[in-house]
Amino acid sequence: MQHRTDALSRPVILHNFSCGMWVKTAVLFDIYSGRISFCGIPLTHRLSPDLQFCVINQIKCRAGLFSLYDLHLRTGLAIMSKEQLLEQQLNGNSVDYFVLIIKSFMSIVLYGRAITKLKKAKYLSLFGLNVKNTSMAEAVDWIIQTPADKTQIGFFVNVHSINLSISDPTFFKQLSNANALFADGSGMRLAAKKAGFLLNGNNNGTDMLPHLCESCVESNQSLYFFGAKPRVAEQAASALCKQYPGLNIAGTKHGYNEDNNAEQIIESINNSGCDILLVAMGSPVQEQWLLEHRDKLHCKTALAVGGLFDFYSGNISRSPMWLREIGMEWVWRLLQEPRNKFNRYVIGNPLFLYRTFILGLVNTGEK
Repeated sequence: MQHRTDALSRPVILHNFSCGMWVKTAVLFDIYSGRISFCGIPLTHRLSPDLQFCVINQIKCRAGLFSLYDLHLRTGLAIMSKEQLLEQQLNGNSVDYFVLIIKSFMSIVLYGRAITKLKKAKYLSLFGLNVKNTSMAEAVDWIIQTPADKTQIGFFVNVHSINLSISDPTFFKQLSNANALFADGSGMRLAAKKAGFLLNGNNNGTDMLPHLCESCVESNQSLYFFGAKPRVAEQAASALCKQYPGLNIAGTKHGYNEDNNAEQIIESINNSGCDILLVAMGSPVQEQWLLEHRDKLHCKTALAVGGLFDFYSGNISRSPMWLREIGMEWVWRLLQEPRNKFNRYVIGNPLFLYRTFILGLVNTGEK
């Protein structure tokens, strides 16, 4: 027997068979007897006393093997708070619970169940790159609170950028020269797990931007959008200002500049007085541009954000949540742009897995 405590601090007993291949299948008897359910309150993560009081009398608040919170924790999502995830789960119907079970099984197959056994570190060396191991909140804090005496550069590293860095030593050096590298996507999570480390969060820019906008409003800091096709950055800025009242987007500039007049662009950025610059021109162009010009920039933080403006302008849709919850958002991108994304995903993803699990190029170590 296993003596556990659920998120409401209630004792829970789970049964195991004493031996054999199916030791843990005895938990099915606990489910059948009504002690626990397939989907319910997490068994390992505590809720605040106020939240416990709100849900303690809920009919559906039995402890469960699977929960939305555990699912998001396993894949590194930081879209909803623990309270929002619990509320959504408690308000779900039988179909929602069945889908949650399927998604949970898929995430376990991809990422494993025992995430608590993985080691933690503030920095990881992934494929030779020094990557910050931050939660989403910690990543946003770095962007917002970085000292203002010199522009700090932050890049997001994902499967695509790792593949580029391995085939192009110049790009590898550019990534290495950033002040901060954030792990983006399920591929980086798998690579860290291969080496026995847990990534604290999936720090992709698309999920980060709402948190960043909220923090900018609270701290009275401004953003500047540079990149993407004509009008896209402007559309994204307009949509975000409506969504986050008080948000100050100091200026926008598209990335299709025929004269490639960097001096005028930098002058526009500096004259805006922005605190944070977001550059969306795709890898490796955006990283190269920032590193070449960071000594001329007056903003305190600059990030390379890829196709971020396309999402928030409404030109490209995000994938359904269920795909994001199992770390397969790339499938949606491939379906939307099969020709443009074929090499990146159909060829790039298997190549990354080959380099990670067969060639063992992760060379991960704690920093």
